[in-house]
Amino acid sequence: MNHASEVKRATVSLGRRLVGLVPFAAVLAMPAVSQAQVVAGNTAVLQVLDDGGIINPTTVAVRDGVAFVAEGQLGRFGQVGGFFQAVTVDLNGGGLLDDAIVLRDNDFFPEGITLDPVTNDLFIGSLFDGTIVKVPNGSLTPEIFADEIPNALTRGAVGLKVDNVNNLLWACDSTLDPARPGATLTGLSLVDASVVVTHEFAGANDFCNDIAIDAAGNVFVTETVVGQVLTIDAANVLTPNSLEVFVASAGIAGNGGFGANGLALTGGALFVANTTAGTIVRFDPAAADVAATEQIVVITEGDVANTVLSGPDGLLALSDTEVLVVENGLFGAGLNRLVKLTFDPLQ
Repeated sequence: MNHASEVKRATVSLGRRLVGLVPFAAVLAMPAVSQAQVVAGNTAVLQVLDDGGIINPTTVAVRDGVAFVAEGQLGRFGQVGGFFQAVTVDLNGGGLLDDAIVLRDNDFFPEGITLDPVTNDLFIGSLFDGTIVKVPNGSLTPEIFADEIPNALTRGAVGLKVDNVNNLLWACDSTLDPARPGATLTGLSLVDASVVVTHEFAGANDFCNDIAIDAAGNVFVTETVVGQVLTIDAANVLTPNSLEVFVASAGIAGNGGFGANGLALTGGALFVANTTAGTIVRFDPAAADVAATEQIVVITEGDVANTVLSGPDGLLALSDTEVLVVENGLFGAGLNRLVKLTFDPLQ
């Protein structure tokens, strides 16, 4: 390693050690929680950012004001020989942009994508073989971060989330392959991709799907088969097998399909995508009985109220009242879109 590389590595390492001294909200890249925070309600207006041109998109991350959308191609999962990429979309509604991250393996099937807000690196995981690549700041070229199973994960990489406070990349370790059932939430070192901690799911057929972290450092994760949100208290994130059920309700139940999927914590609310139902469900995460606060978000698209989404998958909060939603097109009307929901503020 040359001197310049050593200096860069040392600088990043120092930055990670100092990250615990700055506010949680900043390092977790979540909308700041303040006394002036707008509380998001249970009605929303939909704006289409891209309609078509993406094959079964799954999740989205935003870097430098541009949306990066993983093109999962999950409708042909297991059919080796695809051209896999993460495409870029204009957040102002201009549709697809020219830049793309080309994923070289012909069996990658990207599912999760996330941003490290400290380094500005992107991470993309393969549902098929568990590989996770890093796309450095300023680059569109992926490099191996965690090698394929069983080097880091044991099934496949689904949802991803950077946790700068604990210097971890959280990965949902699950697969659509019935020969490898079960699920684990795995914390990988951001330094060398080594496994730091694992949290096993209780159910033999559970599916770990998406991850969020609140301003206090509590970790939330969706389980899609039953349809529930699990949590790990901030004090226990490094203690193995510390998952607890946070909320399970009719609105996010799997019911034989794909229930709770993407999730976003913003505007004082927890939003959860129910993929098969085509809905976004709102909860009050601070309530004594979270399930009792369940509300199906009423979405208006154009002049049409009560819009049903087409396989809502990944969610990403942009502000207290704005959330990006990826429609994977595997359910409902078969739309492959990136849309933005603007929620009404509660008074």
